[in-house]
Amino acid sequence: MPTSKDIQKTVSSLIKEIAPRNREIISRRFGLKNNKKETLESIGRGYDITRERVRQIEEFTLKQLSRIADGNVDIADYVGWARNLIDSKGGVMKEKDLFKAFSGQESDSAANASLLFILSVDGGLVRSSENDEFYTFWSSDAQKSDFFKNTTAALVKALERNASVVSSDELNSFASKNSIDNVETCLSVSKVFGQNIFGQVGLISWPEVKPRGVRDKAYLVLKRSNSPKHFGEIAGLINDAGFSSKRANVQTVHNELIKDSRFILVGRGMYALSEWGYSTGTVKDILVDILKKSQKPMPKAALIEKVKGARMVKENTILLNLQDSKTFSRKEDGTYVLRKT
Repeated sequence: MPTSKDIQKTVSSLIKEIAPRNREIISRRFGLKNNKKETLESIGRGYDITRERVRQIEEFTLKQLSRIADGNVDIADYVGWARNLIDSKGGVMKEKDLFKAFSGQESDSAANASLLFILSVDGGLVRSSENDEFYTFWSSDAQKSDFFKNTTAALVKALERNASVVSSDELNSFASKNSIDNVETCLSVSKVFGQNIFGQVGLISWPEVKPRGVRDKAYLVLKRSNSPKHFGEIAGLINDAGFSSKRANVQTVHNELIKDSRFILVGRGMYALSEWGYSTGTVKDILVDILKKSQKPMPKAALIEKVKGARMVKENTILLNLQDSKTFSRKEDGTYVLRKT
């Protein structure tokens, strides 16, 4: 592997071959002097020329340097090393990961600036600049870049169809079932995926991945527990999870659960997720709903069982509600129906 210590010498030797002003402009654009890349505008102001003129000089200089660098063994070594590493990652690699593998650090440095410059001069590898969807990444060629973007889109659709997060342990299996390769690179390079504090992967827009408040945090811990919990216990789960240093207040959690339709009050202070099949309303409301759906008389035991599936209440509470003669009618065989109005 070519060392990061010698790359600046290679770059210095290369740019000696070009005109001083062009050398100064290209050095400032790539941060070869102080590790800080400058914009076209800032360089243009220094020379009293337009940003478009600076862009033209940059483009011309890179082409000139490409011809000069042709056949340069040192440059070929650096480019070859980068290509082999990118190929080993499936043909696509996040730029920061490439830098870290080369110099030991992701951030701007003299070695990283020099590597970026050499790869840009060579032009054989494809660089995709950061945008709303992706971090800056390198590809073996344009075809690999397009294939990677299509793969990312396929992973998004697969997760949307799944409609739930996937544990990191199950991710490769999930990707394989959906005919998706190189999933690790998708997660690294794309901005649309994220991982929550429990190591579960999904879309960054999902509250299960990036909870934005007490309600989302409550949803995440309650779903993970997979059983109804008292609001005080839910607050404890939020605090134990370590979302942030700010602790959740028990009463605040209770207030937020009441306001959110994702949660159903199923007992005294006990909450469940509505997606688990629990219904809103009082015990009487649930009894009415059960009998309406049944459309035929139901035995007391069956009614009690169904209500307990929807609410965490005592049997006596259910029996007391069934005694409402204005709403329910008990037949001679002991079954119940709704009283006709």
